[in-house]
Amino acid sequence: MAGRTKHLFERNGRFIARLVVPKHLREIIGKREFQAALGGDRRSAERRSYAVIAGFQDAIARAQRQSEISGRFAPARAPRRFSDTELAQSHYSEELAIDDGIRNIEGLHVDISWSRPGHRAALRRVASGSASIEEAEAVIGWAVIKFARRENREILTDTPEWFALARTLALVQLEIVSREEERDEGRYDGLPTLPILTQAPDPIPVAPLKLDDLFAAYSRELEAQGRGKEAVRRWKPVFVDLKKHLGHGDASKITPQNMQDWRDDLVGRLAPRTIANVYFAAVKAVMRWGVETERLASNPASNLRFRVTKTQLPREKGFNDVEAVSVLTAAACYEPPLSSNAATAESLSMTAAKRWVPWLCAYSGARVAEMTQLRKEDVRTNGGTAFLRLTPDSGSIKSGVYRDVPLHQHLIDRGFLEFVARLDDGPIFYPHSTRSGVTPPARMVAGRVGGWLRGLEIFAPSVQPSHGWRHRFKTVSLELGLDQRICDSIQGHAARTAGERYGDVSLRAKARLINAMPRYLVDAPSAL
Repeated sequence: MAGRTKHLFERNGRFIARLVVPKHLREIIGKREFQAALGGDRRSAERRSYAVIAGFQDAIARAQRQSEISGRFAPARAPRRFSDTELAQSHYSEELAIDDGIRNIEGLHVDISWSRPGHRAALRRVASGSASIEEAEAVIGWAVIKFARRENREILTDTPEWFALARTLALVQLEIVSREEERDEGRYDGLPTLPILTQAPDPIPVAPLKLDDLFAAYSRELEAQGRGKEAVRRWKPVFVDLKKHLGHGDASKITPQNMQDWRDDLVGRLAPRTIANVYFAAVKAVMRWGVETERLASNPASNLRFRVTKTQLPREKGFNDVEAVSVLTAAACYEPPLSSNAATAESLSMTAAKRWVPWLCAYSGARVAEMTQLRKEDVRTNGGTAFLRLTPDSGSIKSGVYRDVPLHQHLIDRGFLEFVARLDDGPIFYPHSTRSGVTPPARMVAGRVGGWLRGLEIFAPSVQPSHGWRHRFKTVSLELGLDQRICDSIQGHAARTAGERYGDVSLRAKARLINAMPRYLVDAPSAL
């Protein structure tokens, strides 16, 4: 049976004050509704309910106003325990900052002076220790939850620890109510008299944070999203170098000057692009993440800069017509060097990589490592269309998203499907038994294929074997006036506009574009 007041309810002969928290404020307040037990006597329950409901409404009003000013006065959470002085002084300054922000926004400040007498009386009962656990939780529980969340822990309500914190915060809240009343009268010179608010703040302890632990945590978050394998591989030596320079591995002790000294040390030891794009990129990203996740107070690498002069390009980046035919001819005619020692003889998979990977890249514009990590199960057929599925399941994909690349009819005519059909399941271009290490086997194969091609000296030194085909694929498609959105989808390039992110580029559309690419006229036998 409902009581006489709107928020008073009877349950099994006992009376309860209850107020539902609006959905959009539950994250701030930390609960779905406020409840407080008021005993079995109706008259006493009604009398006490006014102060309790006023406390509920005050907490909701504060949360609403904090939400409306976009949390500008909500501090970052700290992954440590606060002292009583820190708790009290933080709560006092935060609440008055929120009040000040509200008064600066037209229409946001609401007169709640009518609720203050009852609210103040309830706070005094909590501060004196005479309030029940239900009333204390209703009046100041929201503030206890706030600090428990910052410490990433739970404080059980029916414990001496909870009551001690509630009493401290209730005393602070009484001071806050006094300041708000003074401000309502236009007075801003009031000062707190509570000793814990006037004493010097406790020194903030800084716990050591290992650089290795910070990098490992960052890497785990990336890997949980299916990303970051390549970053872990390339960036690990960066933090080894930084620790060696610093003489320690404590990230919390690194200063901006330490980072500038490290910068000067790197100059001359490493190529400018490596410094800017690998070393600085790694440290800035990991430390920025450390600040975002509140492991670090600040990012000492935020001002790291290194000017990289623009690379001089004496010619186009991709293979020209002559170079393309020369590379494909070398691949088609490749024979492994003779060796009388089986231990040093070239593996069948490496020979296959040198024969087939350049051809696969020529007709797909894919990255070399995307081809060297192919598995037999990645070569598929759908509706009569043979295609390659480039997927993170087989290795590193820069975008982290799989893509299907149709096989050019010339590759099929040269026997690629028959070659794959003869293989066992698993990797095509490296042995199944290859052990995992720092460098993925597919990347090692890609490096050896690139080194072999570079050693032939059949294309300009400025052309990268790993990207020469990617540039050429785009160049040829532009010359033929082919759809660049389809071309981007084949090569794994991101959409350039929001409109291009709508709709899917079908396998059929890709196959049309792939087969519109002219055949390379190479006078060489099949690689079967």
